[in-house]
Amino acid sequence: MSVNVSEAHLSEAVTETGAGAELEAEASEVLHEPDFCLEILPLIKEAQNQHGLRHGDYQRYRMYCSRRLKRIRKSLGFTQNHRNRFQKKHITVDKITDIRYLYIPLVCAERCWAMAMEIKQEANTEPRKRFHLLRRLNRAGKYARELMELCEGCVRCDARTKLEVQAYQLWMLGNIQFEKQCWPEALEAYGQCQTIYQKLGGAVSEEQKQQYTGRVEEMSPSIRYCAYNIGDLPTDVKELQKLKTDAAGSDILASKIDLVLAKTQEKAASSLTEVTWLGQKVPVRSEKVRVSLVRLQQVEGELVSGGDKMEVYERLLMECQDALQVTREELSSEQTVAEKKRSAKSEAQRSSLRLLVDYLSHVKLNHALNRNLSLIVGMRDGDRVVKPEEFVRVYDILLQHISDLGEVPGLAEDHASQKQNTARVFAFKAHRCFHLAESYVVMKKWPEAIALFDRASDHVIQAIEQYRVLEHSGVEATKIDKSIPDLHKLQATIRGKKCEVHVTSIVEEQHLEEKMADMSLASKPLTERLDQFVLLPPSHKPILAPLPPDYQPIPAKPLFFDLALNHIEPPSLEHKVEKKPSGFTGFVKGLLWGNS
Repeated sequence: MSVNVSEAHLSEAVTETGAGAELEAEASEVLHEPDFCLEILPLIKEAQNQHGLRHGDYQRYRMYCSRRLKRIRKSLGFTQNHRNRFQKKHITVDKITDIRYLYIPLVCAERCWAMAMEIKQEANTEPRKRFHLLRRLNRAGKYARELMELCEGCVRCDARTKLEVQAYQLWMLGNIQFEKQCWPEALEAYGQCQTIYQKLGGAVSEEQKQQYTGRVEEMSPSIRYCAYNIGDLPTDVKELQKLKTDAAGSDILASKIDLVLAKTQEKAASSLTEVTWLGQKVPVRSEKVRVSLVRLQQVEGELVSGGDKMEVYERLLMECQDALQVTREELSSEQTVAEKKRSAKSEAQRSSLRLLVDYLSHVKLNHALNRNLSLIVGMRDGDRVVKPEEFVRVYDILLQHISDLGEVPGLAEDHASQKQNTARVFAFKAHRCFHLAESYVVMKKWPEAIALFDRASDHVIQAIEQYRVLEHSGVEATKIDKSIPDLHKLQATIRGKKCEVHVTSIVEEQHLEEKMADMSLASKPLTERLDQFVLLPPSHKPILAPLPPDYQPIPAKPLFFDLALNHIEPPSLEHKVEKKPSGFTGFVKGLLWGNS
């Protein structure tokens, strides 16, 4: 109805001015032309996923944008080469007769943004490249602003296109302000962009809604980080680590959080001057070693907070390895200096670094031990059926860890630790023998399984005795109270499994099931039960004899061997053999009649 009214008013205005039928035809043609609908976010997401950004390859995406921009300009006849020289052409609102004109600033913005992200990956090692990064981001923001002005000035762009362009320009502006560390401006731009994408997500199909929801979730960590820098959030390391985990897809945010985490860890490392191990305080003089120890303590604190313990243990082992490597490098450098000049101060530093290496080795082995124990608990409580061989392999690793703990210098004088390791060895051997016996049960090797169950029972008894000895030592009572009931439970399980295997072996060896199945006399032939009377029902047909009859053993036909032939000397037959003529007569005879 609104279109008809507009056509009526337009025709009246043309008639009054006397412009004629030509202007009226052009006006009606403009009114009936289709509107431009530029779905920016689905368009760029599809292009990014297909051309490198699924794997973080920004260079490939940038080269794709360059090729696409060239194709678009060539198809529109809007190239900037004139007689072998460059002649820049600007896009104005009156030139937009095709939606592909809007693609040009969009692709240019994406190309500059991809170039900036490519430089971002190299700016961590080369600080001077940060200036080039900012120039590329500003260039991308300029193209995004130009695209927004063109869409707002073009009457053929629909409302969704204008919202898409506005959100894209705000997102690009937020990235620029974020990199410049203008936190209030970045927070405002990200907030407005998030609001627009949330509204667009509620007005599109379910397939496209996931893309808008994903973009909103991508910006949430950046918004929280801006609030964190402004001061609206508490300056906590755990909050920063959570932000870094949530910002896995944002390279700009991840690099910023890494810098803040490094500064926070350096500030916390200044207060860490010593660690306590085996009753003595070990000074920590190196700044690198302090930072490594602070990072290790922060990850250790995550074990108490819950979450995925296996992931935390993996991070703990990595942090322990990094701390060990840093400490060993410091020790090697101190030894190099000590070779040039010998002093009591350098000897004390080397001694403290050796103690730190022993301390970190002990911490790493303990975390590896606890990690494998948690793995065993998960294997037992999980829904997946676990083979006994998998338990045996994990307990082998645990025994190796205990052996490595015994080789750490300084622990040999700690009697309580040695007694605890001895009790653990017997307990782990008991579990290992138990699961190894279960693997032999699966293979139906009954004697081996029973022998292993007996060995596991002996190890359980020895482990309980060792834990009883530990009750009078300085070991924590909670560990002993938890270990002894588990061993008693294992002992009862071993006893039950052993009886079950013993009965199963008797049944398998004597074939009692088959003999019990053959006890029915009615199924036996009459020839096999002549001395037994069985009253059968009239409907039953007795079996008189097995047909075909069973095979019976019979004596084999004897074999005769001529043993006297070896003792008989045969007579000579040389007198019966024909003799050949010799001499000249034989030669002539051979020539005339042949040798035959």
